[in-house]
Amino acid sequence: MHPLLLLLILLSAIPDTMAAPVVKELLVDRYGASASSAQIFNGINLLGALAAVPLLWSVRRNWGSRAVLITASLVDGALLAVMALPLGIAWTLALRCLEGVTDVLVFAALFDIVRGRSRGRVGIGLGIASSPLLIGLGVGAVLGGVVVRQAQGSGSAMWLFGVSAALSALVGIVAWRWQGIDSFPREPIRAADASEGNGLAAERVWPPLAMAFADRATGGLLTGTLPIALSQILGYSPLVRGVLVGLPLLLMALGTAPFGWLCDLLGAKRIRIACGVCYAASFALLPAASASAAALGLVMTIVGLSASGLFASSVSLTVRSGASTVALGAFRAAGDLGFLSGTILSVLLLASLGGAEPTFADYATVLIVFAGFHLLTTSIVSLALPRDAKAKD
Repeated sequence: MHPLLLLLILLSAIPDTMAAPVVKELLVDRYGASASSAQIFNGINLLGALAAVPLLWSVRRNWGSRAVLITASLVDGALLAVMALPLGIAWTLALRCLEGVTDVLVFAALFDIVRGRSRGRVGIGLGIASSPLLIGLGVGAVLGGVVVRQAQGSGSAMWLFGVSAALSALVGIVAWRWQGIDSFPREPIRAADASEGNGLAAERVWPPLAMAFADRATGGLLTGTLPIALSQILGYSPLVRGVLVGLPLLLMALGTAPFGWLCDLLGAKRIRIACGVCYAASFALLPAASASAAALGLVMTIVGLSASGLFASSVSLTVRSGASTVALGAFRAAGDLGFLSGTILSVLLLASLGGAEPTFADYATVLIVFAGFHLLTTSIVSLALPRDAKAKD
């Protein structure tokens, strides 16, 4: 894998999360927006991601991955730059939604280039590429806080959106200057996958999309709802909460490449089922382990390791569906929709169970419900997926 391609993936991921931890400064302090409007800002770009799939289908008929990457990155940078202007809350939210479209196009183009450069070793190639993606998301959240803290005052939004825009534009410029970024044999992916004995028909792309939805739905609960329980119900300090929530993300970043290699060696379906069972079980164990930080850390370790296997296997199965760039865009959109749905559903479930002040039992119930949902998804998908013909029985 070319180091410059990995760098582009890292740079493209950083702007995705820069605004998330500082929406108070960007919207509430700047425009006097309500807390609900600030929360909408964090999720409305996920709705824009859904519009990217039909657009990608249309664009990809005439454009190569490099052309899509260059154009989408530059447009993404322009949208972020305009958000730095004092537009008001309504126009800012509208641009944020459009930025979700370009973000998916960039992701799909980059990972299609990775797929082409993997030359038959799809699992490990995508696993290696997923590490800088996940690292970039973590770096972006930290960098957003640093930028706003250093800038302070009314200029913080201009600096944050300015840095985000510059990073996105840099991706497009590098891709434009790097003529050989996607210079790989353009063989039909279905033929390539048939030679690997592990392909999905194009019309059967829904199983990995269902995986992405379920994985990100539970991820939304893990990063959005669980920290509240750790703080308000269990009284863990900010440092402990940060370590517990950040641990699975770090393990995902480190584990996707090894699990990608295992997908090539043993078969993506086998990895998916094994990691899906471990993931659901560890989720269900979170309430029982929550009384001890050490026990909770152990369970979170299992969550992170199994999640890295889930990501590696689902993205591997997606590119082997035969739909190439469009399938990757749909994979990203399905995941974004899952994250948004999981966040909203967890809030609604808690409100229905415990009202304005949910108890520990309410949080435990929600965790177990989500664990059951994920296990059910794994069971259904395992029946729809073809047998891992490449793996040894």
